Amino acid sequence: MSSTKEGIPLYLFTYNCNKRRINHDLFIPKIVESFPEELSSLYVFGLEELCPILDGSFYDVANQHLIKFNEVFLHALLEKYGKKDHRFQTIAIHHIGATGIIIITPYPSKFHSIKKASSSCGTGHSSLKGAAAVRLTYSPEGRNSTSARSVELSFANAHLSAYEGEFYFKRRNDNATTLMRSLDFGDGHGLLKPGSHTFFMGDLNYRTTKNYDSNSIATQRLLALSDQSNVNNGSVEELVQEYDELTSAIENGDIFTGFSEGCVDFQPTYKYHINTAIYNSKRSPSWCDRILYQATYESDERNGEAVLLRLRKDSNSQNKKKRLPLIHAYSSIKSLLQSDHQPVYLSITVPFNAPKSIVAPNGYLQILPSETANRHLHHNEIIDEGVLEQSVLHEIEESVTGPTQIYMKPTKYDYIIQNYVRTISDFGIGYGLWLTITPKGRLLLLGLLLAAWAVWKFVL
Repeated sequence: MSSTKEGIPLYLFTYNCNKRRINHDLFIPKIVESFPEELSSLYVFGLEELCPILDGSFYDVANQHLIKFNEVFLHALLEKYGKKDHRFQTIAIHHIGATGIIIITPYPSKFHSIKKASSSCGTGHSSLKGAAAVRLTYSPEGRNSTSARSVELSFANAHLSAYEGEFYFKRRNDNATTLMRSLDFGDGHGLLKPGSHTFFMGDLNYRTTKNYDSNSIATQRLLALSDQSNVNNGSVEELVQEYDELTSAIENGDIFTGFSEGCVDFQPTYKYHINTAIYNSKRSPSWCDRILYQATYESDERNGEAVLLRLRKDSNSQNKKKRLPLIHAYSSIKSLLQSDHQPVYLSITVPFNAPKSIVAPNGYLQILPSETANRHLHHNEIIDEGVLEQSVLHEIEESVTGPTQIYMKPTKYDYIIQNYVRTISDFGIGYGLWLTITPKGRLLLLGLLLAAWAVWKFVL
């Protein structure tokens, strides 16, 4: 079934390919292992650096790379679930530069009103960095049903600015805010829309050090994670809390207000020597690749208060939390070694009812009463309900709530940037690279230079 009484099962996957051609024979078995045993309603695949920069500068060329990946993902799904029982169909495929998103479902008749959006945040507003997004409507009885019961889901796959340092950390935060605001689906909203389940994933590039020093205690502790004999979930979670930029940024309210993620108890996903599980000491090991979800769901026992809760699998009070997401798995694929990144995947069931909106009717971001953001409890941990209730109520009373000055709907300025400035930047970067690094381009450039010289010499 495509949904259950508890909610809508989803599988999300993100992978930075490092501009490399992927060996499909090695790739497919590894991602098949990450698929849930039971069918999900949607399989959402995000890719970053899916092709070289030159190819990514030309839409049709990059699209061909994405189509090949789509064939690989379809093959992998058939490998997992069988070729006769289910007919998987790609219902959305979209990209900006070398960042793409593919959505596949075994229930295509249940999804409709599919909208796409893209936004850039690269150098000169180019597509070197940015996000590709899809919004669609899910109707459990089918798109042609007379029932009005339906809900929207919004997915964005992003590639944010790289490098260590406070300057680049703030740039990533600006990137994320800009992308969520300027992703224009044509419905008057950015990525954050009332009545929609929302996911933001990709190579978010958040690091573990501000000033990288390969000999620092922090770096040595992180590099030591490559020794499997010294690694356990607890030690990883401790390092995440201590060093991960994104964790502290969410806890401090710097970015991703109202969002959360599964427990990060897997090893850093960047930076590896290609074809090995050995960290490259030129960078501090970091959890760059992440999958976040808007978590302002209202639970039945909170008297209508929107509470940011991490889900406890197999909790004794599932009936009470039936309106909250359930995380089945959130991890990396450690055995996939073809890039300097490792993929990350999330298997989650979200309730049918969408989370409470964190965008006010006037378009400004609002902070809701919530638990301490990004608490990083292990998603298999069972919490005593009495303690949980007291903790949550205390934090709701102590939390600061209300509207902010951050506008989150697309503006005319965004329209100009994304439709004109981005086009000019991509054209300049694409043809600049083509003229300087390809044989045909260099020949043409030489011809142009000779022609210019001839005009100057004999005409002027």
